[in-house]
Amino acid sequence: MREKTAEAARAGIVNRHRGLIEVPAHTNSIVRGVFEAMNRRLATQKEVSSASGVDPSVISNWKARHMPRLDLIEAALNTLDFELAIVPRGRRGPDGFLRDDPKEPEPRP
Repeated sequence: MREKTAEAARAGIVNRHRGLIEVPAHTNSIVRGVFEAMNRRLATQKEVSSASGVDPSVISNWKARHMPRLDLIEAALNTLDFELAIVPRGRRGPDGFLRDDPKEPEPRP
């Protein structure tokens, strides 16, 4: 899918909005991570929807209206060559991705 989307992104003005999906600041960090992955891969919501089987309106609603089901998030991430993972508290950045900071967080009391 990456090669296809990269070729399409170079196709011209039709694809000028690829990689520019905006996500409101109040959006859950996991959802933000999905849209950041879409931007990194220059994938549209429609392409991710087709490849994952998740309705396009459902993906669109994740930004502002609804909290996604875990299986749907995983399906969308899988089409983008990402996976959902559990990380130690404090290691996830605001974009939903693991920070490269090697320092382990302090254990909770």
